[in-house]
Amino acid sequence: MRPQVILDEASGEIWPANFDLTSQKTSSKLLPVLEVIGTGSPQSAALSCHCSYLATVTRGEDALNRLFIINMTEKRFYLLKRLIEPCTALLFHPYQENTLFLATASCKVYSINVDDDSVIVMEGHTLPVERIQSGLRSPLVVTHNDREVLLWSWPSVVLTSKMRHDDRLKVIWAGHVWQRDELVVSFISGSILIWPSHKRNTQVHIEAPKGLDFDFKAFALSRGGEWLVGGGKSHLLVTYSLVSRSVTQVVQLPTSCSDIFQPVFLPPVHPNYSQVLALLNSTGMLNIIDFATATKLKTIRSQRFNIDCVNVSDDGNFLAVTFVNSTTKIYPVRAFFPEDPKNILISQIEKEEIAFRIVEKREKVEREEEIRRRERREKSQELQELLDKNKWYKILQEFKAYPEKYRTLIWLSVLEVPRNYSVFSSLLDKGTHTAFEGLQEVLELPDGALFRALQGTLSCLTHWAPFLASVDYLPEFVFPFIKMFHSNPLLCFEVTLTIIMNWCCLWFEFWPEPGITVLNVIEQIISVADPSLLTHLIKLKVTAEDYAWSLLTSAFSKVLSSSDWLVLWDHILSNHPSFLPCVAAAFTIKSRQTILTCSDSSEIKMYYYQESWITVRSVLDKAYVLHSRLSEMHLPKNIFEAFTPMPRDGLPLFNIGPRDTRDEEIENMERNVCKLHLCTKSPGRSVARNSVPDTVHRKQQEEMVYFVGQNELQKQEDECLESILSLRKRHLASTLPENSNCNDSSA
Repeated sequence: MRPQVILDEASGEIWPANFDLTSQKTSSKLLPVLEVIGTGSPQSAALSCHCSYLATVTRGEDALNRLFIINMTEKRFYLLKRLIEPCTALLFHPYQENTLFLATASCKVYSINVDDDSVIVMEGHTLPVERIQSGLRSPLVVTHNDREVLLWSWPSVVLTSKMRHDDRLKVIWAGHVWQRDELVVSFISGSILIWPSHKRNTQVHIEAPKGLDFDFKAFALSRGGEWLVGGGKSHLLVTYSLVSRSVTQVVQLPTSCSDIFQPVFLPPVHPNYSQVLALLNSTGMLNIIDFATATKLKTIRSQRFNIDCVNVSDDGNFLAVTFVNSTTKIYPVRAFFPEDPKNILISQIEKEEIAFRIVEKREKVEREEEIRRRERREKSQELQELLDKNKWYKILQEFKAYPEKYRTLIWLSVLEVPRNYSVFSSLLDKGTHTAFEGLQEVLELPDGALFRALQGTLSCLTHWAPFLASVDYLPEFVFPFIKMFHSNPLLCFEVTLTIIMNWCCLWFEFWPEPGITVLNVIEQIISVADPSLLTHLIKLKVTAEDYAWSLLTSAFSKVLSSSDWLVLWDHILSNHPSFLPCVAAAFTIKSRQTILTCSDSSEIKMYYYQESWITVRSVLDKAYVLHSRLSEMHLPKNIFEAFTPMPRDGLPLFNIGPRDTRDEEIENMERNVCKLHLCTKSPGRSVARNSVPDTVHRKQQEEMVYFVGQNELQKQEDECLESILSLRKRHLASTLPENSNCNDSSA
């Protein structure tokens, strides 16, 4: 009689107990050595097995999900847990077999000790976990669904990092290849991303072969960690080499092996069959395939019930197959081969899979791979020479723009972005900031990916610097940069943060007033370069806030075409931050003829809110002239600090917000009075003084009134004290004797 386990009690013995998982040899008829029968209604199967344990979940008549453990060594079973939520994933840790990871529909993962029933709750997912993975010697446990990949340290089971990605691509498989300490994630498109653990901010991308139009459904990692195979609706199986970082071959399987649902690498228990895959397709049929020859060795199927999932023990002894009726059948692994292994013991074969051999000629493959590596090295060297900081500025000055093909890389090199993925991930985990939850209703962007990149970047910036939530023009300013880098959210965040810290540091100085300092600089530049133009603007009652401020807050995107905007920012990012106000002043000066035709301030504002006919080259030429004459205009460059890149392992302190006027009232008052005094004496700045915005005039007048009032009060107090002292003297004189007065007078 075949041994059976009927899971209708809380615990029990396997009867009869005279079964041996290693005794069965190859035969034409494939029979299980043990059947585990679950009672109650069937559910989506969850199964995991180790050297001594088998874990399975069934749904009882009480509507509770019951987790059973079958101990193969002690020949007994017992109920470990009753679960309210359905189980979505199970995994025995390959190194510590009494540790079971269990994921439920409540988005939680539990680390359970099957011996003492202790539980550790692992929280962090927002969607139910679909798969749990860990290698034999891996320091990580990886949990993922189609939107999130979480890394947990082992054995502390602490969340170390979380990966988010573009919602357009679903994650199919994710795992840690402990042999090379790499994180590998595969997507529904067939593309693979690899992150070396020592360089987590570096990605290696492997594209799927061209011409494959089926969606990938499942992937499997070889036991040696060298290969990853993936399949989907077709009967083709794609092999990726994680060593050479390329697609090695596409294998055509028998037609009955199409629509792959779950592939599993079998342990190398047979010396003649080292590349064996168990492929479960969507019709519930399990095929055992010799991958070297793409031939079928065995097939497991049922006339009544489809197979739901497959799991193989880590020691290679047995393979467990669960059917949709909650029945699990256990087969010896060696029974799947067409011939006996001739008394070869499993312990004599390495547990780690031997090198995965490709049938094609290795010499040809290695030669082609060497050619590709040499071409990549040459291209990389050429790119590094192009991005050399000693050369890129010369290229800009010679050709007036960076080459379009390399512009993105050059900007990243110029800004020295550190690519701090872990830091960015911590901000991303905070979610959408409340200030930008209704952004879609305001912007109505048709491109969903572009909107998500903008909303995510704004949220991360505001989580870093909460003050930015009150900056109403922030979406308008960062949007052009998001359009350029929207395919990489990390770069969107780091580029915009670096620009804000270096080019916008004076904009928030007197918040909520627009950037008074930078607007004053722009007006003074215009007053020296073209005083008559500024006089015309003053007659129209137009201030720098009406024209220069819209240029700055839109990053010049309103007045320039997309191509001209890129050229302009090539120069802005490559020069000292003091070059930016010179560009704004140059645009106004170059627009002289148009501005002189305007009759009121509304027409001026209209001009600065539409694309201009002014060429970007003429604006830049004028800006360079103005920038070279800043010292002659008595405008020191040191009010604009030198460029400072982001730190490599953290975030800079946001200390460029509005000043506290209560703490700096006296200092600001004295400095502004001193500036007014100097402007009065300097004939060259008389026009600039008249061009100060009304808000600045009002602020300065108020401070002058306060200063004069304070002096008057001090003068009145002194006069009062002198009067009191005089009265006191007269009072004392009136009380002295007359002889004393006479003596005093005679003396």
